Amino acid sequence: MRSLTIGVFDGVHLGHTYMVKKMVSYAVTHHQIPTAIVFEMPYEAIVDPQNFEGLITTPQERVELLKKIGVVDVIVQDLREIAEMNERAYVDLLVNKYEMKSIYIGYDFKFGKRAKGDIDLLKEMGKIMGFMVDVTPKIIDGGVRISSSLIRREIKDGRVDVAAHFLGRAFSISGTVFRERGIGSAIGFPTANISREGANLVVPKYGVYLVRSVIDGSTVYGVMGIGVRPTTDTDGNVTYEVHFLDGEYKLAGKKLKVELLEFMRPEIKFKDLEELKEAIRKDVEKAHELIFQKSYEKI
Repeated sequence: MRSLTIGVFDGVHLGHTYMVKKMVSYAVTHHQIPTAIVFEMPYEAIVDPQNFEGLITTPQERVELLKKIGVVDVIVQDLREIAEMNERAYVDLLVNKYEMKSIYIGYDFKFGKRAKGDIDLLKEMGKIMGFMVDVTPKIIDGGVRISSSLIRREIKDGRVDVAAHFLGRAFSISGTVFRERGIGSAIGFPTANISREGANLVVPKYGVYLVRSVIDGSTVYGVMGIGVRPTTDTDGNVTYEVHFLDGEYKLAGKKLKVELLEFMRPEIKFKDLEELKEAIRKDVEKAHELIFQKSYEKI
């Protein structure tokens, strides 16, 4: 028997966490397996991909985050696989295939073909088929409803500190470090260049960020440039490169997770490398000041 929760869970933000913890607590008390069905992409990304702002977290990151808060089984599903299933058939699937005995969903939960199924129908079927339905209301913080869409907009606008507040942790970028041309080393500021992993991911506002990573068990801070590098490049490709404040690390070929703590300045095109070098020096100086002035341990 399972207790289920269903959704995209992009970001696994504080609203998601509140609902999932309730589900886990109930499941443990009633000897049910706490289970999450996670859709890879939200509906709007499938029907209108050109206007979708991007995922906060990859499906695998969501699996890991949900398991950290007590979910035992996470089932990743392509929403298109069930798009043509009518609402009653979908509930039958949940009951018969997944042995659902309870379900935790948000106040705006819809299901079935053309989203015809709603909470009233789910409760009606629960009475008939013997499963409990728990509905989580809007989670309001500071007068706004916490949502993945809200957090995406904050990230795209560079307000990663605000995004962190709603996520309950710092927004992060992960990927494999690769060797590049070495321009950073040549001007005295070596960088780790990250090949970001995952598709359809949200791209933060172009600029320089104060960031944090854990390398070999130690927390290290740095400045990360995100953008198209207009001073040195013309191809328009978005790049992610971080200079660590306390030294150079041999990271090529290794996985690296970088947490974005604060937006420092927008991306700028400089007239030459010397001007770029001076700007990075000032970025590093400002980063040290921010670390001294603020407490980032709570993020």
